[in-house]
Amino acid sequence: MRRAILILALFLLAAFPAEASEGRHSEWITDPVLPDVQWNASVDIGYISTTPLVKDGLVIVKGGGDPSTGEGAGLAAYRADTGVEIWRALHTASDRGFEIAPLIGIPATAGTNNPCANERDLVVTGWTSGILTAHDFVTGAELWNHSTIAPNWGITGGGFLATTGVIVWPTETGVVQVCAANGTVLHQHHDSELRTYRANLGVWVSMVSDQNGTITTSMGWLQGTESGHLLRYDANAVLIDDIDIVELANLSGTWRLRSTPVFLIEYGVLLHLHSDGASNLVRLQWNESGNTTLLDSISLGSGTATTPPSYHQFTVFAGLDDAVHFGLVNNSMFEAIRWNATDVVGEIQWIQWDNVVAICLPQNRADGSWYIAIDANHSVEWIPDVASYVTAGCGSDGLVHAVANDASWLEVRYAPLDWNSIHARADDTLGTTDNSTTSSESQEEDTSESTQSEGTAGILFFPFLGAALFAFIAQFSLNSDTRRQIRIGAVLMLLLGLAMAGAFYNTQMVTHPDEDSSQRVRAAILLPALDEGLAENEILVAFHFPESFAPESCVEGEIYSRETGMSWQVNPAPEGSYCIVVATIEVEVGDTVEMVTMATLADYQYDIEVQQQILGPFLRDVGDATGGSDGRWWSYDLNGGYGSTGMAEQVVIPGDHIDWHFDPGQF
Repeated sequence: MRRAILILALFLLAAFPAEASEGRHSEWITDPVLPDVQWNASVDIGYISTTPLVKDGLVIVKGGGDPSTGEGAGLAAYRADTGVEIWRALHTASDRGFEIAPLIGIPATAGTNNPCANERDLVVTGWTSGILTAHDFVTGAELWNHSTIAPNWGITGGGFLATTGVIVWPTETGVVQVCAANGTVLHQHHDSELRTYRANLGVWVSMVSDQNGTITTSMGWLQGTESGHLLRYDANAVLIDDIDIVELANLSGTWRLRSTPVFLIEYGVLLHLHSDGASNLVRLQWNESGNTTLLDSISLGSGTATTPPSYHQFTVFAGLDDAVHFGLVNNSMFEAIRWNATDVVGEIQWIQWDNVVAICLPQNRADGSWYIAIDANHSVEWIPDVASYVTAGCGSDGLVHAVANDASWLEVRYAPLDWNSIHARADDTLGTTDNSTTSSESQEEDTSESTQSEGTAGILFFPFLGAALFAFIAQFSLNSDTRRQIRIGAVLMLLLGLAMAGAFYNTQMVTHPDEDSSQRVRAAILLPALDEGLAENEILVAFHFPESFAPESCVEGEIYSRETGMSWQVNPAPEGSYCIVVATIEVEVGDTVEMVTMATLADYQYDIEVQQQILGPFLRDVGDATGGSDGRWWSYDLNGGYGSTGMAEQVVIPGDHIDWHFDPGQF
């Protein structure tokens, strides 16, 4: 079982029917409430048809301009805390009046000899002019651009940072990979007969084991076309498969693929095809020989929305009539939740606030709004003060939430208690200093956190009391079937209590470990240059492999960084650290040990297994280092101290060191 299966299992928790008395958030008597709108702006940049980029204390929007009024297409950046405009960058080469290719933020990469590593934070996007541009995140200055063939509508889909220094992006006639530092083309595929529209790139991953148990991992890109084909590229943009989905699914007529292909490890690829008045959800899979098999074909209503580019686990599909979350059990798809969101033909995005993680569905009509689907029982609606059509999704970094519409209207929400953090982020990004925070605000925040903690501790007892009550009532039931059902309810209440207790322990009871208290080897101590090379927003992640479980490429006493291709030698190799692989990962506020660990393992392309335990996700296997072998288990140190809380709960900050060890008896 890999991480994808774990995530799918968590999604399935939302599948309780709306009339059920218990659900993911049964403690909510009413729907959760969004934070208040703190500021808004009339951007005057034409239709805003793609999700605002919310990052590092800034909110950046992209507009298509309005040729009739002279408003130019371009980007506009605002401070997230105050709404003050910071910069504006026009793209005069576009004159269509709409722009739908998404914005992505690419962090600066320091301390590497990779010539394509960008030294500044970037905002990258494509335009209907066919031009791909990169702008300085802080100033808005255009740093480079690359022109692609644009027979009709240019670039309308989104790409991503494929690896350090390499950006991959869809074009109207194919795909291009460019150097993040200067826009130089590294690889590309161009077909003059090919047309794509709003088809964000997806990612496929393959893991093949030979007779010796050696696992080979490969990956590449997925792209939909206007003829209903799925194109599969390798990691160098070489086309390796062209699959006619219309023929495979036995469909007739004209079908287009205008959404992100969703790849689920071991479950295949999900595709949402669009036709006039109808759409169809298709799931397919290919084997090691490249032969394609149709697994599911489900007829849906008219219209298609799209999910973000790159690799993700979105299994929500929407159109004009509704939005449906699909689940997978025993390799069969089923409808888990159906929401009554309508006219959803734009960008589906995540939004998160407090303890709420929800899906944002833009409803594209004259009085457009954002339907925020939380689970089967709860939803809220974001209705803007200035109404217009809506295709842009919700932008959110967990603290700041932003939406924008075709009226060139931008609204931003956040909780007032988060103002200090948001303000500090903006100052840090812009290199400004403002000590306008107040002590009363800080005291109010501390009081709120204390009250919340005490309230959380109090409700922990309810599931256990419920379990005891169920068990007591069961003793007096005369009907055996009823008695059995009541006992099952008691067991479920007990499991709920244990899960809540585990979460409370992770978030409220455990403190950070003392530095260097574990007495285990720390990569940055062996090689101080690793710490010295960290940028201000980076952390160091290291995996220590014992000799018997080291990857085949490991050399005794070697510390290796795949990111830079550099290696260092330590003689003699420390016990339990026959070889060490390291990575530097950029972090943002709220990032956890789990997030940076998964990013590192994805970079090294190791085969892994993550299991869900009472206290959260547990890293069991990495390559040949399988949990339980010789009594060894994976555990992490944070700055040299034993990790005392679950990896999904332990928050990291820039400058942290995470060392994973495969040691005996650490389960």
